[in-house]
Amino acid sequence: MIIYHGSINKFDHFPKEAVVQNLPYGIDTIGFWFTSDVDSAKPFAIGTETVIQKSNTEFWEDGEPKVVQIERPVRGFVYKVYMDEPNLKEYISEDSFDLFMKERDNYCDYFAAGNRNPTWKDKATLLNKEGANTAFRNHLMKKGYEGIVIRDTKLDNGITDMYCIFSGDSLFIAEVIPLDD
Repeated sequence: MIIYHGSINKFDHFPKEAVVQNLPYGIDTIGFWFTSDVDSAKPFAIGTETVIQKSNTEFWEDGEPKVVQIERPVRGFVYKVYMDEPNLKEYISEDSFDLFMKERDNYCDYFAAGNRNPTWKDKATLLNKEGANTAFRNHLMKKGYEGIVIRDTKLDNGITDMYCIFSGDSLFIAEVIPLDD
């Protein structure tokens, strides 16, 4: 299976454990996230990084430049990744993402004023992201799954299948594609 991963970071292998990615709804630490096509992975390779540098416009009384923290735009990489056919829990319906999130909500504690049983759709504050993601992942792993696939997911730039692989052990980078400026 070929899948694609967008990141602002350059690396030569996936670590064993998932890393924080820039994904909505607190789903980033469930596992490593991928798309089924290269174009859908590109937005995940665009972001910012925090840089500490000497200021060109702010100075101390003695004339020395102040050290400032800035957010610098970064265009990273898309990783073409190969994985042997994993055992994936498949979410397939008219709204696959909603089906996935409803199942994950069983492990989530949300806070929302005036709502007795908030869910992800209420845009409520997720109070236990790490615990919920770990419990959800462990639940699926106990059933023999190595990850999930959410079919026909709507992203900003189109529709793609989203994959989440729980461990980096079986992921092999076939190609690193730098994003051009």
